Amino acid sequence: MNIFFDFDGTLIDSKLRQYELFCKLVPESHFSYEEYWDIKRNRINQEKLLVDFFSYKSDQLSYIKKTWMDEIEHPDNIEKDTPFLGVGQLLSQLSKKCNLYLVTARQSTDVVKHQVDKFGWSSFFKKLLVTNQTHTKVELIRENVSCNSTDIFIGDTGEDIKTGKLLGIKTIAVTYGILSNKILSEYNPDYLVDSIDGLKDVINTLLIEIAP
Repeated sequence: MNIFFDFDGTLIDSKLRQYELFCKLVPESHFSYEEYWDIKRNRINQEKLLVDFFSYKSDQLSYIKKTWMDEIEHPDNIEKDTPFLGVGQLLSQLSKKCNLYLVTARQSTDVVKHQVDKFGWSSFFKKLLVTNQTHTKVELIRENVSCNSTDIFIGDTGEDIKTGKLLGIKTIAVTYGILSNKILSEYNPDYLVDSIDGLKDVINTLLIEIAP
């Protein structure tokens, strides 16, 4: 079995990095961390947030978008990311039974590799698949892996669920990332889980189902 993991919001918590960069780029904002993420978890993207709450114009939006992309993966910002509790143990256990792939829409493969090395996960993944903003996740997976219907894609966004469905594989949406249970359920994933323990239980059940 192949298991494809999204990175941010699925294996690691990058919410502090995103919130603090938002506060830096939008100094007029007085959103608390919780307020910011309550808005974002309801599928309000950055552009809509800036227009609806701060009346930003197109030139301001363009500046924010460019600066965000320039800074979001800066080494100082990346250091704010932390693994979700129990992820390392889960990856270690699964890597003994399955082929694990990390699939992320990050801009820099080197930055992803640095983080995976730092967390001690390098030996768990067969390959790191990074879009570098030039490919889709579907394209990357199709170019690198032969999938079958028992494979799994795990992520925290609607795009992740769409990716799994386009590949014809099972999908697990995690609700502890950036989108709420209500929003993710609209994409009809095969499974919804709210914790790493819940994720482990679903994967183990699927492994039992395909065992000879």
